[in-house]
Amino acid sequence: MFTVIGQNKAIETIQKAVGGGRNCHAWIFSGPRGVGKCTAAEEFAKTVLEIPLDCRAHPDLHIIRKEDVVWSKNPSLKIKKQTNIPLDLLRERIIGGKTSDDRVHDSVAYKTPISGTKKVFIIDEAELLDETGQNALLKTLEEPPGGTTIILVTSRDDLLLPTIRSRCASVSFSPLDLDSMQTWSEFVDFDVDPVDLAWAVGFSNGSPGLVCEAIDSGLPKLAVELREFLLLEKNDYSFVSQKLLEFASAFVAKKLKENSFASKEATNRRAGELLLLMFGSAAQKLTRDGFVEQGVSVANILVDVERQFSTNISIKVLLESLAARWAHQCAGDSVFM
Repeated sequence: MFTVIGQNKAIETIQKAVGGGRNCHAWIFSGPRGVGKCTAAEEFAKTVLEIPLDCRAHPDLHIIRKEDVVWSKNPSLKIKKQTNIPLDLLRERIIGGKTSDDRVHDSVAYKTPISGTKKVFIIDEAELLDETGQNALLKTLEEPPGGTTIILVTSRDDLLLPTIRSRCASVSFSPLDLDSMQTWSEFVDFDVDPVDLAWAVGFSNGSPGLVCEAIDSGLPKLAVELREFLLLEKNDYSFVSQKLLEFASAFVAKKLKENSFASKEATNRRAGELLLLMFGSAAQKLTRDGFVEQGVSVANILVDVERQFSTNISIKVLLESLAARWAHQCAGDSVFM
């Protein structure tokens, strides 16, 4: 049924529900970012629709992502920065209704399937639906048309309304264990330095998606370059601060070149998150290597910096602050926290 690696428990939950005759019309696939939730949703959808897993497209498989606004016929929606899944996109792609451009859309969910008798809708990053969008989706979840399955894929199920969660069967996905990560890394044909791949796998905490993101952004090479600083062996604040800012700038430029409608703010935030994860990986290594006090101290710094991500402080200021505070730890100064 599935070829998703390392998610046996989640797949077993789905198979038991289907095999036990439970007619689940709505699901929530939740778990950490990059562990195979959307891949599993797509493979489950193909099983429901009885089409081959290697099928690239099917008229009754509808995948809704925030990036899909670029295909909208609504001019204002088409140029919108892709920070959420707007209500107008839901109306166009699944639930129907009047959109902000005064168009009235039929509900795709209630239309007759084009091929066969079933339809599947996957909403990726469903946590990006605001409260209005979630409430609008409720009617379709409460009164689903026959043969229609809806899968909400999310890494933040806590941001889904209780009324949404109560109407869906939930499946939890977990980080992959080391053996599964090894199997996955051999299964994927990476054209990358084995040292970089090994670092990315160790850094990812069981997330294949994070491995791909790290390699694509060049994070392993940055980690090697900053290794002595990250492990508190060398205090080189100015050099490190500059390198962090260069990484963030290059990351944003690359993403905006790939997608000019991507949110610069969200992309900046993601660059910062990746750098925090790199520092977090170093903190874990310090602790594993017996430097528990130092590991705890730098972990506390990361907790504080991560908290500040929710404020309006610029990424540049946060990264410079992170480098400065880490540098004081390198110097053995635990007062500057």
